[in-house]
Amino acid sequence: MASVNIGATHKFVIVLNEKSPMGKLLSATGQIAMSLHGEATAEQRKDMSFAPFNGPSGKSLITLSTCSFVILKGTGGQLLNLYAAGSEKGLLSALFTSTMSFNGIEEDLILKTATTPLDQVEPYGVGLFGKIEEVSPLTKKFSVFK
Repeated sequence: MASVNIGATHKFVIVLNEKSPMGKLLSATGQIAMSLHGEATAEQRKDMSFAPFNGPSGKSLITLSTCSFVILKGTGGQLLNLYAAGSEKGLLSALFTSTMSFNGIEEDLILKTATTPLDQVEPYGVGLFGKIEEVSPLTKKFSVFK
């Protein structure tokens, strides 16, 4: 059976802060992925190439993108630079920081995020989606998250 992503032109990349707690990184990964899909234009959603994966009964188990989805690691400063570079290039970009993470205390996370300078937050992760030839040069210095 052939791979479903032969001839793919686009990819997803999430780069996580290797020094952040694993629980925060797992949450950040999910939130970033949802943000990339939620903020995508109709054309970008088409490029995300979603396909249903059905189980033996024919019921859909999940709908997945047939694009490459890579998780990499980096440092906080590298993540902020990547987010800026991706945004500057016009790529679909998402940044998840410590100001967005609920820690059990009632607080206005939207206000906290809006009023805290980025140099004062811990970036947990950055997500990018775009053409492979646009995303890959920005992420080539990062290594695979293991």
